[in-house]
Amino acid sequence: MDKDRRSLQRVVWALLGFVIALTLVVLLLLPYIVAERAVDDASISSSVDTRQPAPLAVSVTRHDAELALQDFLRLRAQPDLANVELWAVDDWQAAMDIASTGDDHYGGGRFNEALSAYKMASLQMQALLDSRQQRLAGTLDFGVLSLQQNNVDEAISAFERVLVMQQDHRAASLGLARARVRSDVLKLMEAGRQAEAVNNLQLAASSYIAALKLDPAFVPAQEASQQIDKRLASLAFQNAMSHALQSLDRGELADAKDALTTAAKIYPDAPAVKDARQRLAAAQREFSLNKLRRQATLRAANENWSAAADLYSEALIIDTQAAFADSGLDHAQQRMKLHAQLDHYLADTTRLYSAEPLANARKLLAANRQIPDNEPALARKVAQLQEAVRLAVIPVELLIRSDNQTEVLIYHVGRLGRFTEKKITLRPGRYTVTGTRAGFRDVRKVVNLRPDSAMQSLLIRCEEPI
Repeated sequence: MDKDRRSLQRVVWALLGFVIALTLVVLLLLPYIVAERAVDDASISSSVDTRQPAPLAVSVTRHDAELALQDFLRLRAQPDLANVELWAVDDWQAAMDIASTGDDHYGGGRFNEALSAYKMASLQMQALLDSRQQRLAGTLDFGVLSLQQNNVDEAISAFERVLVMQQDHRAASLGLARARVRSDVLKLMEAGRQAEAVNNLQLAASSYIAALKLDPAFVPAQEASQQIDKRLASLAFQNAMSHALQSLDRGELADAKDALTTAAKIYPDAPAVKDARQRLAAAQREFSLNKLRRQATLRAANENWSAAADLYSEALIIDTQAAFADSGLDHAQQRMKLHAQLDHYLADTTRLYSAEPLANARKLLAANRQIPDNEPALARKVAQLQEAVRLAVIPVELLIRSDNQTEVLIYHVGRLGRFTEKKITLRPGRYTVTGTRAGFRDVRKVVNLRPDSAMQSLLIRCEEPI
């Protein structure tokens, strides 16, 4: 047993010595071996590193790759890149492919390659983000141009892409709405042109208006509608003027006025309207004058000189040179004055019992001996005044009775003295007779002597003592 133990110890010690010796050999020879290997490797490639990085370096690269991935994902989540796969499909797919390559590198532990891929994908995504506004504006411009050229499908596609990029984009929404009705608008425009070709202006106007209702901003429809409106206005103006002139020729002044009013609403400054209005004014003036002439003549025929004078005055307001009105007014005023003078005397013929009024009445009658046959009222008044003048100078008898005690006096005639009865002859008129007697109260009486009455009598005497 002891022998075996000693043998085992000798083996162990031998092995331990061998290990120590081997270690010493490695420590002494390894630097030379490494140096020689380095020289050999440098001859092949001076830039090749060791295949496995140090553990610390591996950790740092992996962390950087993760940060780069986070940056990429943060960019991808930007609101302005919403629906980017719809409006920049190629560039977006390229960025996603690069990021997918980074994922593959990361999964294989190739963190440097993953880091580079993620950074490149982020750059691609940032470029998409930076180009968004330019892409939007360019797509919108393309849609507008396509719509202007009536490329409906391309316009719709462009406006829809803009709305994918920005849902509340007003210009794109309006453009899309216009593009969707453009085909119908073009059909209406063609219908309008065909109607114009056969001179059916109303139908053409209706077609253009319908097109504008679908697309109020469609310039060709605006222009076509304006042109057709001008043609319709011109036609309406011509019709109105033709009707106005024909009405003037027929003397239908009210119709002519209405037609001219219609024409003036269309072209208020047209020379034809001005000329026709001058003709209408002259015709209206002539019509009014003729009407006033007829009315005044009728009033004069009825010897209504006041009304006739008013009508002649109206005519002179319209035309101060109207000869008929000037002479007619003068004649009417003279007749009014003559009737007033005759009426003055006839209203109270007793005025003729005085010398001066009687003389004036005789002068008036002398100046109007010739009375036209068509003025019976004047003739009647003249005849009445002539009779009144004749009667005014016919003596009238007055029988005065008294008591032979009373002194009798007639004013403006004279004293008659005392008498019992006396007959005297006097001109018609109003006379005042007085009686006086000593010791008695005076008496006064008035007597009207009319030429058409029988002999009158008067009793005058003083009977009341004082």
